[in-house]
Amino acid sequence: MRRMERQIGPTSRNASMKLLRETIRRIILQEGMVTADQLPEGVMIRIEESSNNNNPTAKITYVWEDERQQKLFQTDAAAEKADCWGTIKIEKYSWPNRIPVWEVTSANTSQGYGPLLYDIAMEYATENGIGLMSDRVSVSDEAVDVWDYYLQNRVGKDVKAHQMDDKKNTLTPTDDDNNNQFISKKLAKANWADHPTSKRYTKAPTTLEALGNKVIYV
Repeated sequence: MRRMERQIGPTSRNASMKLLRETIRRIILQEGMVTADQLPEGVMIRIEESSNNNNPTAKITYVWEDERQQKLFQTDAAAEKADCWGTIKIEKYSWPNRIPVWEVTSANTSQGYGPLLYDIAMEYATENGIGLMSDRVSVSDEAVDVWDYYLQNRVGKDVKAHQMDDKKNTLTPTDDDNNNQFISKKLAKANWADHPTSKRYTKAPTTLEALGNKVIYV
């Protein structure tokens, strides 16, 4: 019997390369992430609570642990110090049905210091609402990697994922779980409900508790 081998066309090769790139990004994200007990000496977390058009907001930032509590910037990192800087901004979502879920509106951090801010933001959003979700309009490839990491590696351990519906009630007949699914449908098409950006995430405040007085609220 003649052995038949499946030919790998361009589509299969592209899919394989995409999977490889995603795997590499997940490894980098996992191995390079800084935990609460690894926060550099002299650095703390500032949570600045405010509002935007009557929507509660929070800006979570690495700052110096001194009386001025100045924000750390990329240029602050000396050669002998950790390159620790970053900010994540979240806002309590108000559309379409005012469910109290928080949305990441922006995030910019140094390598390895983003996941800690995401954990803090998720815990804050859980304590002050029903969890955290991605930006509903625009999400970078790096941000998608973060949400995918939560879904694939943290859910079932210290994080819970909660499926959200679209505005057409495709998944459930109720409106209290509806949300804008533009990003998930753009990236995953018909399989949008499987995409990490289609969900909200909750987490117990273990990171905030571990940081203790390293966290200040203003």
